[in-house]
Amino acid sequence: MTLIDQLQISNVQLTKNGFTAQMQLSFFHAQPQGYLNGGATLAFAEIASGMASNLLIEKGFFAVGKAIHANHLAPTKASGILKAQAILLHKSPHNHLWELSILNDQNKLISKITVENAIIKN
Repeated sequence: MTLIDQLQISNVQLTKNGFTAQMQLSFFHAQPQGYLNGGATLAFAEIASGMASNLLIEKGFFAVGKAIHANHLAPTKASGILKAQAILLHKSPHNHLWELSILNDQNKLISKITVENAIIKN
């Protein structure tokens, strides 16, 4: 089982300017107090951004995480669905820079995350 499967990340879809994705939350994603663990949010952002980058690049290349920066803005319980709405800020043959808004079921902004992917030869 991969981390993608364990985190229950799904529906990574390209949009005109970026991508959307979701992660089904459960006790697996929670801190002991029942709130979403920030590490799970970061993993969601990096994995979904990598998946989106891989949909954009030509055959023979692969996206890998290079840098990530997050601001967790509001706590949320680890239940329901977490959504990512992302914009591709920069695209070159060697790098993609994504800006993600992470939202809970009520469309409340939980985190703002920037992910940079390096594009390498496979």
